[in-house]
Amino acid sequence: MTAKKSISDEDATLNFRVSKVLKSTIVANAEKENITSSKYLRNLLEAVHNGSYCHQYEVKTKREEFLFSKDFLRLMVWIYRKRENKKREVDKNNLEQYIKTLKRIENYLPTSLVFEFDKILKNLLIVRDSSGFDGDYFDFHESYNKDKKFNYEKLEKFLLDENVLEIFIERGEIDMSNTFS
Repeated sequence: MTAKKSISDEDATLNFRVSKVLKSTIVANAEKENITSSKYLRNLLEAVHNGSYCHQYEVKTKREEFLFSKDFLRLMVWIYRKRENKKREVDKNNLEQYIKTLKRIENYLPTSLVFEFDKILKNLLIVRDSSGFDGDYFDFHESYNKDKKFNYEKLEKFLLDENVLEIFIERGEIDMSNTFS
């Protein structure tokens, strides 16, 4: 918890009662953010009053909907299947859907993961638009060049660590230096 700031003559007070359940929820949320209950409520009331609360909630909801969407799940399964079978074997409509999903990722994932998915997108576009050897195989998972190789470990740390995923969905920001190598 942060140190309490003394009330100045400029600060006004507001007193009201809440249920015990609501109070415990407020205290728990404040502790998660490592701030006092008063500061938590001030921040919340200011956000509601200036309209940013609804925007933050909308962004959080869209982020969560994308991460748990059928399109994103299909893309994840396909990406992992390509580790075993790198041949093109993909329907043109599915390929286009994967490309559309990859193009949307920028709005819903941390920047370091967006860069990883850009590697897949680049490879998909090459396969889609090329004929010959480049168009026959997906190589984002096995490239010798680190700049071209998809880092599965980053994705797994993000998706499988419930705390990291929950914090990102809630706040949209994450300290990547401690989470990812």
